[in-house]
Amino acid sequence: MSDFENSNSDSEAADSDLELQEAFAAGVLKPGLNKVEEKRLFANDIKGLRQKQQEIALNLPWIETLDCINSVAPLAPELATKMQEQEQKRENQLKNNKKLPQFNSNEDPVLNDFKRETMFYRLAQATVLDALPKLKEMNIQTKRPEDYFAEMAKTDAHMQKIREKLMQKQAQQQRSEKVKQLRMQRKEGKALQTQARLERQKEKREMLEQVKHMIA
Repeated sequence: MSDFENSNSDSEAADSDLELQEAFAAGVLKPGLNKVEEKRLFANDIKGLRQKQQEIALNLPWIETLDCINSVAPLAPELATKMQEQEQKRENQLKNNKKLPQFNSNEDPVLNDFKRETMFYRLAQATVLDALPKLKEMNIQTKRPEDYFAEMAKTDAHMQKIREKLMQKQAQQQRSEKVKQLRMQRKEGKALQTQARLERQKEKREMLEQVKHMIA
């Protein structure tokens, strides 16, 4: 290899090192990598998204979708009381066990889970209160008739086997309870016999003492 080719390769290597140093200083090169990571561009095509939404949207009547958009129902007194009980219980738990991560009531994940479930409950409650009048206006039944019989997913033979197993289990529990009662009765009987024997021995000793005193 000639001196000219060596000088060109050294120059290219120096340029490459300089580019990597500049990329590392700019924050586009992570430690351990020997190439520049290109920044990914995320397109926020709002117009295209709305157009696609209109294309796939189905113009169906409300009864086919039952869509309900409403705010949460007011907080019932019993739910408010339960939330206060949960907060007090959690506060006592954290006070009594300092090994647990300490949180305030607004940041505690345990309380946040309970509050989130309460919000789901209140939202479902408000949805029912909003949807039921609409269904009644459309003369749609919302309650199951008293003479309604649902078709069983399992066969009668299978249900008969389950019923027999349940009856066998119940009979075994009854036998076990009877055995326990008999054991308790035997223990009580033995205890009564022992007590009676001790009382007879006591009476016998007292009688012998009286006889000795009379003889003396």
